Amino acid sequence: NSIAYMMYNDDPELLQTWTKIKHSKGVLLLDKSQGFWLIHSVPRFPPVPVKGYGYPSSGRLYGQTAICVTYKFKQFIEIGAQLLYYNSNVYSCSFPDAFLPELSDLHVLCKGSQQHLTSNRRLTKLESAQGEKFVSFAKSQYFVDDIYAAWVAQALNTDLLAETWQRKGYCLPSNCSLPKHVNNIIRVKLPESVFFYSYHDHSKWCVSHSYEDQWTCLGDMNRAPQQAKCSGGLICTQNQYIYKAFREAVSWYKSCNHPPPTTTTTTTTRG
Repeated sequence: NSIAYMMYNDDPELLQTWTKIKHSKGVLLLDKSQGFWLIHSVPRFPPVPVKGYGYPSSGRLYGQTAICVTYKFKQFIEIGAQLLYYNSNVYSCSFPDAFLPELSDLHVLCKGSQQHLTSNRRLTKLESAQGEKFVSFAKSQYFVDDIYAAWVAQALNTDLLAETWQRKGYCLPSNCSLPKHVNNIIRVKLPESVFFYSYHDHSKWCVSHSYEDQWTCLGDMNRAPQQAKCSGGLICTQNQYIYKAFREAVSWYKSCNHPPPTTTTTTTTRG
């Protein structure tokens, strides 16, 4: 009765539960003092607890991201409210009655129930156990738009460079139609001269174009037309070290100064 946990994944190990309208992956584990929220991009991960730890072979083919943050207990009230909008595909969980009524939202999700939402999206501020500030964006399937361009860039008031899985025919173009723009990253660079293109990268993250703004967001959603109708979210931070690591990973991005290419030639800009 002293530990609660939840695992959710739109593409879990049990393939028969795969869903097209929920696109989020993560793990919660907490007691009445504190716990962690892991947000990641890895399909079929982690396995259910009775199987022990394992990392799927499918998670080794493409690039992936994960962010794990420790929060004090009270912050999980806000996290639960966010996850109601995610309406995540929960495949393993335990929320004992000892965590009620504070974590009633997470209890509802664990039971597989649905709750009426007052809007189609929700933004909240979170604080880690060590005082690090975060902004959490959660959208329901009824917010039918690109979370990056239509919401996050405008709310943070910054132009974004976005890295998401860009499969052919499954990617939105760079968007400069709104006050704050979103440009697609085309190529990623890692230390030791490691380069790869976005269609080999299953991770989902973005950084502010301006070094002064220092925003980094990681989460669940691709910039894809099909995912406008999906629920999911992003968590954002202005931590300078996280920003430096991800901003330096931008090798090339597609500019909005030119129309979308009609041939195999792409217009790109150095990061």
